[in-house]
Amino acid sequence: PEGFSEARDGLVEFCRAELLSHLERDERWLLQAQRCPEERLLAEAMRAETRTMTAAVYELATTTGACEAMALTRVLHTFLAAHDHHEKLLLTTAATA
Repeated sequence: PEGFSEARDGLVEFCRAELLSHLERDERWLLQAQRCPEERLLAEAMRAETRTMTAAVYELATTTGACEAMALTRVLHTFLAAHDHHEKLLLTTAATA
């Protein structure tokens, strides 16, 4: 559809500038959290979420189909919501440990 490339490129630019940079910052403290038995599994899950979201952003950047782009956007939305929830849970766990 008309305007697809511009919309996709804008979303990819935002994801690279905001989402991926946030996930890179998270990686530092997630590696530390993996050393704590109470936090290890959740930190590993969050690192897997990070890998999935990163792959989705790179795939979104190269997709030419609107349906595929919409599906990848939904993947990003779903994993980001889970990641946010897990981040809050992990921070709460770390504060009480």
